Amino acid sequence: MSSTDAAVHARIARLFVYPVKSCAGVALEQARLTATGLELDRAWMVVDADGVFLTQREWPRLALVHPRITPDEVLLQAPGMPTLPLPREPAGEQDRPARVRVWKDTVNAWDMGDAAAQWFSRFLAQAGLRLARFDPRVRRLSDLA
Repeated sequence: MSSTDAAVHARIARLFVYPVKSCAGVALEQARLTATGLELDRAWMVVDADGVFLTQREWPRLALVHPRITPDEVLLQAPGMPTLPLPREPAGEQDRPARVRVWKDTVNAWDMGDAAAQWFSRFLAQAGLRLARFDPRVRRLSDLA
């Protein structure tokens, strides 16, 4: 029997999603698997004025942003900041279309508005930051190989 015929058995000890790319994760008991991965995993990201995403390597304070998932929204909490609520489902027309860059890819997203932008700009002490949500209607491939 070849290695491709052998049954694979795995056990998941802990399950996390990271609603905002480069921010803290949320431990889950269960998660819904969608065509693009785990629901709400890396659905949002912080971008600079040019639409380029911020990484925790360059902005370590992002690790202090802790999301909490409720049935209707994702609540972002960080030291010294008020709670920032984000709707779980894209609101549609009130969100502004945006183009953002993740590594070498430029993708469609929605700008989450001025309140979210000001929240991140204040927390990271950097003007011009925006919070973007990936367009869930667009399929993102994690690896083209």
